[in-house]
Amino acid sequence: MNKRLALLISFALAAILTFGRLLYYVLKIKVTDLSPLAPYAEIVGTTVVLKRSAVIVRNVDAFVNEHPCLLIKIGQDLFEGTEAIDTLPIGWVELPGNGETVLFEYAWGEQHISLHGEGEEYWTYPMALWQKNANAGKFYMKKTGLQ
Repeated sequence: MNKRLALLISFALAAILTFGRLLYYVLKIKVTDLSPLAPYAEIVGTTVVLKRSAVIVRNVDAFVNEHPCLLIKIGQDLFEGTEAIDTLPIGWVELPGNGETVLFEYAWGEQHISLHGEGEEYWTYPMALWQKNANAGKFYMKKTGLQ
């Protein structure tokens, strides 16, 4: 009887540990630093000057990655719950307030995925607000090691 109980407890403990590891693997946050990869490497950590006017908006909390402000093109529809803060002119900007730097997010890039597994997954990057010319290339996920 003692051997059966010990075996049962060992099996239960192994199942719990296996389930815990599986749960950790599935639920852990997966973050990859893209800053050394093109096209991000040319702009990360640099100051960019707007080539076209833009609007800075307060983003909906549920969609904030790191900073609550979002930069969008003029004429782009605001999402429900966002609030326009100010229009930014071409060039340098200094927002009124306490003189602190205003950090913002910018949604850049379009992901292209085949629903049937045909072709490779890739991204394209249309002309950003700070660029004179759009990126002409396609950026393939497999070639960067990101999948």
